[in-house]
Amino acid sequence: MANGLDDLLDDAKKKGSELWSNIKSSGKDKLKIGIQKLNDALPDIEKAGFVLVRLDVDIALLPRLFARFKQVHQISDEEKEAILTKTKKNKFLNFILIGLFKAVEIKGEVKIDSMNLEEIELEIGLTPSAKIIFRREERLKLME
Repeated sequence: MANGLDDLLDDAKKKGSELWSNIKSSGKDKLKIGIQKLNDALPDIEKAGFVLVRLDVDIALLPRLFARFKQVHQISDEEKEAILTKTKKNKFLNFILIGLFKAVEIKGEVKIDSMNLEEIELEIGLTPSAKIIFRREERLKLME
């Protein structure tokens, strides 16, 4: 009986190890694909008035990218509509552009004691989200 349990345990360990290897490989592939998609999207993102200033990669069971953007110039509402229409079939790029445009809209509606919208962080993963980062630059300089 002990051999039967040992065999079952060994079999479960093998299957668990194979499953974990598949999950790790899949996660790594998804990260590579996500980074490549982001890299391919950069020219259109720059046309929309934003530059990528930082990319953080969360290597986990459910991998995520944290892409930080800064607005370098504004485009007209007509240009926004045109770029969103052009990129509609590219859901990845369209999500990024919509997130960036909405963050800039919110910036216009929110005032926080002389703080400026400095960056917009988009989380690209299973549950995408956007974070708006306000900073008071002159106070940061005092801390340095």
